[in-house]
Amino acid sequence: MVKTVLTVCTGNICRSQVTEAVLRAGLPDLRIGSAGLHALVGHDTDPDSAAAATAQGIVLRTHAARQFDDAIGRAADIILVMETHHRRDIGARWPHLLGKTFLLGHFDGAQEVPDPHRQGQGMHAHAVEIIMRCSASWMQQLEQMRQ
Repeated sequence: MVKTVLTVCTGNICRSQVTEAVLRAGLPDLRIGSAGLHALVGHDTDPDSAAAATAQGIVLRTHAARQFDDAIGRAADIILVMETHHRRDIGARWPHLLGKTFLLGHFDGAQEVPDPHRQGQGMHAHAVEIIMRCSASWMQQLEQMRQ
């Protein structure tokens, strides 16, 4: 049974943080966290990502980016990554975690969430739209698993 979901991107200040908030709102009984493979440790959510998320009604908590590591990965039942290279990186460094690591867009034609960092407000808004769509697919799948 899935009780813990971890979302992972590169810096843990744009995509994984927003995905964490979306999943937390939709699956309040699960533990949802986020981390980055090259985290900007201690940084809050990128202001452009925060603005794009807020514009879509996503409520963000105060955030401090954290670095993904073996212990964080082991503690999660499912790890959701934003791009295929994130999954490859996890598999190369922590092969025992690969079986529970999936692309956020797995149920949406293997859609990747492009990194909007320093790409302007439009790219952040686009990333949030993809995150919302792909998160909805995961929420549906996780709800079905619990029935």
